[in-house]
Amino acid sequence: MKILSLHGSKFDTKRMVLAAMLIALQIILEKLSIGDPAVLKIGLGFIATALIVFLLGPWIGALSMIINDPISNTLLSSGVMFFPGFTLSAAISGIIAGIFLYQQHISWQRILIYELCQILITNVFFTTLCLYLMGMGQGSSATTFMALLMVRLPKEVISWPIETLIVLTLLKAVERVGLKTTFD
Repeated sequence: MKILSLHGSKFDTKRMVLAAMLIALQIILEKLSIGDPAVLKIGLGFIATALIVFLLGPWIGALSMIINDPISNTLLSSGVMFFPGFTLSAAISGIIAGIFLYQQHISWQRILIYELCQILITNVFFTTLCLYLMGMGQGSSATTFMALLMVRLPKEVISWPIETLIVLTLLKAVERVGLKTTFD
């Protein structure tokens, strides 16, 4: 068992079907959110992200995030404009999650560190940067990066322990029932 893993599972029919089902779950969980998607949205998509990478690894996780993002933001959009930067951020999110979770023993320390890295890199930096870039064309009333960051940062600080607890509980349950070994 390594501290971090960049290895992934092979992509066969069984894993492709599982990835498709988990992408569908992620789309549903992302739609169960509150808040303004253009600034501050609280959702449950992180649950499916953790499941995808825990069971399938960082590379299938990144591919799943790349497939999920355009579907969620074009076909099933709730008024949010599609922006390719979010797709890149989603792929990075899948890789980060896979590095920390795939073929790893689940502990509260691992999940706490994983969630911190995930939140800082994708949610705080990349999502804020994408929102800033999308707003740049709005002239002099465009929101500055730091102003957006100050609006988004408290939500991310609050969500860190909550997401950690939810992901820890879920992945421990998946470990306990032996679902993980079905896909190794």
